[in-house]
Amino acid sequence: MPAPAYSITPVLAHGNTLRVGRGDTPTWTSITGLQNVEFPDRMPADLDITNQASPGFAEENMPGLLPAVDWSVDHLLDDGSAGDTALTALNARTDAEKELHLVEVGVGGKTITCVGYLKDYKPVGQLKGVVLMRSTWRLMATVANAS
Repeated sequence: MPAPAYSITPVLAHGNTLRVGRGDTPTWTSITGLQNVEFPDRMPADLDITNQASPGFAEENMPGLLPAVDWSVDHLLDDGSAGDTALTALNARTDAEKELHLVEVGVGGKTITCVGYLKDYKPVGQLKGVVLMRSTWRLMATVANAS
């Protein structure tokens, strides 16, 4: 007797990824120790285009521009790893100029790549837990849509 089949084909969240690309021909650095990862919320604002000729006695809207958003992700401290070293160096910048990067987020086999810069990289410690690092990014233009 065959095993019962699932009604859907679920995908495990294990294997989520975060990479940072630097340079004209990007050199990619993986950020390790990821736990919960969520796609950036890039939902555009609704713009009201209601006018005297709007049909059906109803308001009309159209989507606005994709917003630039702050996006944070927590990961286990992997002290001295390539990702930790890169983020520490980027966070140490003292001038107003922030280096733009490609930030690639992969969740459940889907990826999105945005242009952005690192705003902050700091430890987050819980009383009865491991030390996490929180990287906060400003994400702007999407350069590769979710696949």
